[in-house]
Amino acid sequence: MHFLLKKYFQLTICFVMVFAFTRPVFAMSIPIHGTVLNSTETFTGMATVHFFGDGNLTLRTNKGVTCTGDFVHKSQKKGSGTVTCEDGRLGSFEFVTAGFSGTGAGMIGNEHFDFHIGK
Repeated sequence: MHFLLKKYFQLTICFVMVFAFTRPVFAMSIPIHGTVLNSTETFTGMATVHFFGDGNLTLRTNKGVTCTGDFVHKSQKKGSGTVTCEDGRLGSFEFVTAGFSGTGAGMIGNEHFDFHIGK
C-alpha cells in the first residue's frame, strides 16, 4: 500500500510540473485609439489583455511620443490603469468594456483624454 501511495504522489507531482511549465499563455491584443481633449494630439496603440483581465498597453501619439502602461479589471466590465510617457507625462484612466470593445477616459499630465477600445 505504501508503494502505491508513493507512486501516486510521484505521478501527481509530475502532472503538476508538466502543467506549470507547458500551459499556454492566454492573451489577446486589442486596438486602442483616442484623443487628448482641447488639443490636436491623438494616439493609437494596442492593449494586451491577459486571461485574468489584467494587462498592459503601448500607445504612440501623432507627435511621436510613446506611452506605456498597465491596467486591471475591478469588475467584469470596469477597470483602471496608469500610463507613463517617454516625455515625462504620467497619467491614470478608467474604462468600461463590453466584450472586446469599450470606452475610457483619464488624465495625462494635466490634460483630459478619452479613448475607444476595439475597432
